Amino acid sequence: MNNILVIGAPGQGKTPFVRTMIENNRCFVFDIQNEYGDRTKYKDQKKVLLSNNVNAERARYTGINMDEFVNLCSKKRDTICVFEEATAFFQGRTKDRTTRHLINRYHTGNVSIFLFHSINSVPPRLMEMANFVVLFKTLDEIDTVYRKYNRLAMAFQDLEESPDGTFKIIKLI
Repeated sequence: MNNILVIGAPGQGKTPFVRTMIENNRCFVFDIQNEYGDRTKYKDQKKVLLSNNVNAERARYTGINMDEFVNLCSKKRDTICVFEEATAFFQGRTKDRTTRHLINRYHTGNVSIFLFHSINSVPPRLMEMANFVVLFKTLDEIDTVYRKYNRLAMAFQDLEESPDGTFKIIKLI
């Protein structure tokens, strides 16, 4: 029943990381880029092959209606709900329906995973409700990280000197 933020620049390994988290688990993925079906982004990746039937235990949503996806997530139980390209869900603020979904995690048993390309694009309300941040390298400016989310600053600086694909897990709550 955690809310997890996965933050990293394109190509740092966010989606492969999430793929390992959902492997063999009930999951429902907002898959607007078709990365969880019969297609892979990289030639050495294994296909995930999630069902297009949104009622299946391991399913993906390929539509563009974000409110519908959140509504379907809220009906799931004991499921990992993955918000790929999460910036599109918030665009600077957390919508009421998404906030309710996050708060109801204790009743539904759901885990929500939100993928962002930058620290700066994570809405403050979502950061407040997150249990963990999985941080990869980003293109954020250190001054912005210190100003907006200073508890991520040390990990952010450590990652600047690390090889691509390295990540740090920061427990928030």
